Order: sequence, then C-alpha cells, then structure tokens
Amino acid sequence: MGRGWWRLALVLCGLFGAESVLAEPYLALRSGVKCNACHVNVTGGGMRTSFVSAHSRDVLKYPNWFDDLTKPVESFDGSINDYVAIGADLRANVALLFQDNPQNGRVDNNEAFRGRLDEVDFDVEQAVTYLNVTAIPDLLEFYVDLRLAPTTDAREAWGLLYLPKNFFIKGGRMFLPYGLQIQDDDSFIRGGRNGSASSGFNFDLRAAAFELGWVSGPWTVVGAVSEGPGDRDAQVTGSASGLFRDVPLVDSVLAGVSGNRNGGSAETYQFAGFGGFSIGRFIYLGEVNFLQRRVVSAADPTAGKDYRGGFIHYSEANYLLMDWLNVKLAFDYADYDGDLSDRADDSENRVSFGLEPFLARFLQTRLFYRVSNGIESNASHNQSILSAEVHLFF
Repeated sequence: MGRGWWRLALVLCGLFGAESVLAEPYLALRSGVKCNACHVNVTGGGMRTSFVSAHSRDVLKYPNWFDDLTKPVESFDGSINDYVAIGADLRANVALLFQDNPQNGRVDNNEAFRGRLDEVDFDVEQAVTYLNVTAIPDLLEFYVDLRLAPTTDAREAWGLLYLPKNFFIKGGRMFLPYGLQIQDDDSFIRGGRNGSASSGFNFDLRAAAFELGWVSGPWTVVGAVSEGPGDRDAQVTGSASGLFRDVPLVDSVLAGVSGNRNGGSAETYQFAGFGGFSIGRFIYLGEVNFLQRRVVSAADPTAGKDYRGGFIHYSEANYLLMDWLNVKLAFDYADYDGDLSDRADDSENRVSFGLEPFLARFLQTRLFYRVSNGIESNASHNQSILSAEVHLFF
C-alpha cells in the first residue's frame, strides 16, 4: 500500500474516528449491546454500570451452582450514593511455560506440544480499583482507574463532558481508542510477548490525551490527540464502529476501522479493520492490522524516507456450551515486513484454545493452552503455555 493510501486512511479515521471495544468484545456481540451499556466509560472498558448488576445473568451466562455468590440475599453493586460509585477487578493466575533448549542457536518453530517444563509462574496479573464521580448527572463525570498490582499507578484519570447532539469531550490520562481491545494483552494485535510482533496498543499504553467522540444509536466515533515521541510531535488515534442487531442471517454484527499516526524520526502509520458476528451460540471476532514504519538509515540519518510494512491478523471463535461455558479458539499471525509471499524467517503465529466459564455473578475462571511458533533464532518466541486464571470482580 502506497504512502498516499496510508495518509488517506488515517485522514478518514481522524474525521470519522471509533469505539474502543475493551476487554470482552465477544460479550457485546452475544448480548447485542454496546460496551458503554456495561461500562461507565462511554467508549467501553473499566468500571461496570448498574446495567451489569441488573442483567448479570443475561450478559454473563453463569450457572446456579453457588447460591451465595449467584443469588446473594444482599450484595454491594458499587454505588456509594447517587453521585459516587466504586468497583474492582482481581486477576490471579498460574502459568506453566514449556520451551525447548536451542540446538545450534535455533529451536524448532513447528511444534504444538513441547515436553520441557522451563518455568512455573504464580502471578497477580491485575488488581484494579475504580472510582466514578458523577458531578452533574448526564453532563459531567470524573473517573479514576487505579492499578494496585503488579505495579501501582493510575491507568486512567479523566474528566468527561457530555455535549449536545450526542457528542462528548474527554481529557486526561486514558487508553487510546484503537482496534479490538481484547483482554489478552499478549496477542499480536495488543502488546505481544517477549518482543514479538504487536500493534503496541495494550493495557500498559496510556497517554495524556484529549478525546472527542460521538455516540448515537449503533454508532460510536472517537478521535484522540496525544503526545508523540518528540517535543514537537503529536500522536493521532481514531476509531469508528457500529454494532447492529437483528441483521438478516445473523443476530448481531460489529464492524469498525481504526487508525493511528505517530510522528518523529521513527514515523509510524497503522490502520486496522475489525468486526464480528453472532449466530445463536456462536460468535466470531477478527482484526487485520497494517503497519508502516519509517526505517532510518544508520549510515545517513538525513536520507529520504524509507518505509517498511507489516501485517498482523487475529481471529477468534467463541461457542457457548451448556448455556454457561464459553469455549474459545484464537489464532494470531504476524509478518514483519508485510510481504506475505515470503515467510522464511520473518513471521510468527500463535494458537490459543481455552475455556472461559463465569461460575457466578462475581467470579470467572479461565483455562488456556497457547502455542507460539516464531523466529527459529529466538527461543522465547517458540513456547507452549498452560495457564489458569481466577477473576473476581464487582
């Protein structure tokens, strides 16, 4: 794709901008409601709304095994009063990492199972608290997303002002609106793992930014301007999406585009198209990501611009088994130079299979097996990981 097309795509994204489909986008397709129905943030993600508490069974699909957790006589929904509410997420996991020793500096990159247990990790992947203050109902809100583990920092801290005609403006520290922001931060369309290919947009990437958006009916349009890598550079990120219900042949359809331009000497353009659909118990989600990075010549940094392409693909299939168990199969693929006809030693893939049951109103568990096969000279890109997670939330 020529540089002119990249610029045109990014101009369109800047004009029409996108919904930040955060954390669990397959749930939006299953329920047929946009992410801002379940989350305080108008672009989705983070603290949950009272809608989740009132319709938790319909959204989460959990069984009646633990009455004290499933149907408590009394429970806290996060509301302190009509103006102040809090929430929390805790994710703890254990992971068994299997990785072969390199032979002559290389490892086999065509393996589904590896027999050598290299590492066992117990980790608090995430401990997060939320605070939302509605200063003026339907007009002005303040929000803080504070991470307590594995590090302590404010992930998000912003103020939001609702404007006429379904517009809003937000300012502060926030996640930038780009692509399918799935919970799995190791996916190539998120942050990757061990330096693998990635879009770079994960839950560790927050920026001081101003965001302008429009939410109306099935449509969500968002554009953000944040600081770039240099003193005179700015980063522009935008996304536009629609979630439609009762479409012929399917139950729900999601379609969207995202774009990003990051200036500086290592100028980067990114463009993503994402979408999905649900049919009964089956849900599909996918994203394709095109990257174009400026390559600076070490011999002559003042030489003309030379761009190198990149390609990232993600697909996941979800099936609701036994009315409460989500079965997920996901596939990541990345090619570093964007030349899909030549996959000698510059591409990698990852296959994930897992079970994701919500066992009660406040409890979710996950069990996943993931296989990564990448560059033969990098052992950490050729691993198998078996992981189990417990997720508590309100």
